Amino acid sequence: MAVTLPSIAQLPPPPPGNIEQGSIGLDWETERISKGIYWKAYLGEDLYDSRQSINLVEVWLDSTDAELRIGFVKDTLAFTSTFAEKAEAEIAVNGSFFDTRAGGSVVFMRVEGEVIAEGAPNRQLYTENGALAWNKPGEPVILDRSKNGWEEASYKNVFTSGPLLIFEDSLQSFNNDSFNQNRHPRTAVATTQDNRLLLLTVDGRSFRGYGMTIPEIAEFLDNLGAKNALNFDGGGSTTMWIRGKSENNIVNYPSDNLEFDRLGERKVSNALLLIVEE
Repeated sequence: MAVTLPSIAQLPPPPPGNIEQGSIGLDWETERISKGIYWKAYLGEDLYDSRQSINLVEVWLDSTDAELRIGFVKDTLAFTSTFAEKAEAEIAVNGSFFDTRAGGSVVFMRVEGEVIAEGAPNRQLYTENGALAWNKPGEPVILDRSKNGWEEASYKNVFTSGPLLIFEDSLQSFNNDSFNQNRHPRTAVATTQDNRLLLLTVDGRSFRGYGMTIPEIAEFLDNLGAKNALNFDGGGSTTMWIRGKSENNIVNYPSDNLEFDRLGERKVSNALLLIVEE
């Protein structure tokens, strides 16, 4: 049975601990971004017997009017930060898998009713078996891919990725390969029973942040109270951007320059954006 961590809004803050040892919390640094939206950061030495650098945004969907949006380019590449600035977003994370040379999504993606990318059949059972979808901004859901494909998903916005980490409170099983079983930087999204949206980045490929395996990030999100969770593109793509919270607005440590700083952002083809209307 998963142990649910205290939510950000609850006081006092959770004590330091180790998820593997059954602790209910970590020594998070916490900041309120706006009504119903909180940012948590953790930099520690002993999570899953490793050094970890984690950033988490928790969105209380019943308490905010923030709007989810997909930023994308079809035939080129752009930084997550560029998507965020162009949309005047408050928060952004990198999105799903893309063609690293030509640009554009390599998985199915629908934006405001328009199919932007059809996806590739050889990816459907691996990195395209789940989706974050929504019709209205405050009603995101995580879906599993039906046998008939994504075209039948009845949502205006369908942002596919994978693997699916948790579905209907059930931790999923994963292929025994290097993508899943080696530690890498990770980006993920989750929804909870109490109507929170979680955006998570885990840094990696650094002496300060080792990254997580897919089973570890699934278990971690389970402990955060996720009912459904989906892995996004990770590795050098992993980026979290929060307006005004660092010199360049990037709050994690992207690894594409192989340095533990905030300058290693990789160009991608899509991003998940959170727009906060004042």
